[in-house]
Amino acid sequence: NTKTQTRCSIKYRMVQAPRGIISTATASFISKLLIITSLGSFLPAFALVPRSRPLLSSNTAVFRRQSHTFLSKMSTSALSMTDFSTYHNSVTTEISSFSKTKNVNYNIILGNEAGDADSIISALAYSYVKASAKDINPGIGSSCSSIVNLPLASIPRNDLALRRDVTLLLEMVGIDGGKLIFVDDESFTNIANDDGIQKSVSLMDHNKLSSDLRPLHNFVDEILDHHKDEGSHNSVQGENREIAFDDQFALVGSTCTLVVEKIMKQKQSMDNFKLDAGLGLVLLGVILLDTMNMCPNAAKGTQRDEEAIQFIIHESEWSTFVVNSNMQSNLFESDDDDESQRKVPIRSRLYEYLRDSKFDRFFWESMEITDALRIDYKRFEPSSGAKDAFGLSSILLDTETLVAKPYFKTKGLEYMRKVNINLLGALNMVIVDDKPQREIVLLGASDDVNKMAHFLVNDDSTSFLEISNTGYIESSPSDEFVAVTLKQGNPKGSRKQIAPAMMSFFQK
Repeated sequence: NTKTQTRCSIKYRMVQAPRGIISTATASFISKLLIITSLGSFLPAFALVPRSRPLLSSNTAVFRRQSHTFLSKMSTSALSMTDFSTYHNSVTTEISSFSKTKNVNYNIILGNEAGDADSIISALAYSYVKASAKDINPGIGSSCSSIVNLPLASIPRNDLALRRDVTLLLEMVGIDGGKLIFVDDESFTNIANDDGIQKSVSLMDHNKLSSDLRPLHNFVDEILDHHKDEGSHNSVQGENREIAFDDQFALVGSTCTLVVEKIMKQKQSMDNFKLDAGLGLVLLGVILLDTMNMCPNAAKGTQRDEEAIQFIIHESEWSTFVVNSNMQSNLFESDDDDESQRKVPIRSRLYEYLRDSKFDRFFWESMEITDALRIDYKRFEPSSGAKDAFGLSSILLDTETLVAKPYFKTKGLEYMRKVNINLLGALNMVIVDDKPQREIVLLGASDDVNKMAHFLVNDDSTSFLEISNTGYIESSPSDEFVAVTLKQGNPKGSRKQIAPAMMSFFQK
């Protein structure tokens, strides 16, 4: 009712369109037209939903992008939110529609600069979850007429193709990766650099904003992470600062587990709860990847991760999820006599499918050294300042294969100059008999490398990593720049443990 500005409850009949008659684009247009007509407004549907309304229920409106079947289920009080895939396929368009108004508060939700599956998917998932429930949305100024979540893929747009696990997950749930918002997109940089635009920042999978995003430093008001607390953004406290790390190890294997725990809390206040299957699948896939399907030999997962996995499997509305025949036979097929269980993904198959794409040896062997270094790279700056900044690249190759790449040392030093660091660590990992095997290559000026190598091998604080020195690569001790290989005996020591250890070297 445009005169009284009241929202009307509308009931729809369930309609199934014959395959091939109504296109995805047409159905999407019709759904948006219904929303615009019923509400008398051109704001996006997800911005108009009352913030107190839980939206991850069985009443969720489902417009399956990968199917010609479209269902509309309405609550008795308000329009429901679209499903996970539709939400993200429209986010770029919806953000653009707000770009010319400043009467909006943007909640930027972003993962760390390495931009791995956990960082990207947790940001996408949490954006969707936050849009669905007020009680897990951090306090934001009431002077804005609208709060718009801006989920950000924290990598350059052209780098998405290098994240094979991420692209596979997006494709599986029907999200067009090209429609996401990336860190180098103008729609984001305009918002980030304009002090006149109200905004807040939620950090996912890290607890210190990268130096490249300094204009947003003072806007951080929420942290959801499982790395060692770097002591930044100290104004963020209480429930808004959740860092699942204690002593030397993470308390969960994945940030996506923390997102699931937020959903589990939301479920307590809801009746007939069912998790959107697309959201469930991407969260499940990442947690399985990060914990290596809870393999005991890897010891990367915790009980909290397993509880999150079980919650997703049992609470997701798999019956509404449309999959192609190849996915059905490879990932969802079951010998269970219960027809309702045939759509539940088989966790071992899902994990192996994603793992094989991420660890594909041919993919890594064919990659140029610069791409191998930057695909999963993070920069660290100790309290001593930028002069001691170092970088760590997670690489899924053995050391011998990595250093055999053409111009390893030359290209590595060029990359270091580009990202403005004095020391680079390549954290190499391969899986043998379901157990990680790790090595480290340190590259940089001879004095810097030798001092860091000696510290990692001999200091009491790093003894748990079980590091030993195995020699120089393409170098000799008298060279100005050297590369040194270190063998790591403790397979649990990932970048989450290596980075704090190296930071402590500068503190000492």
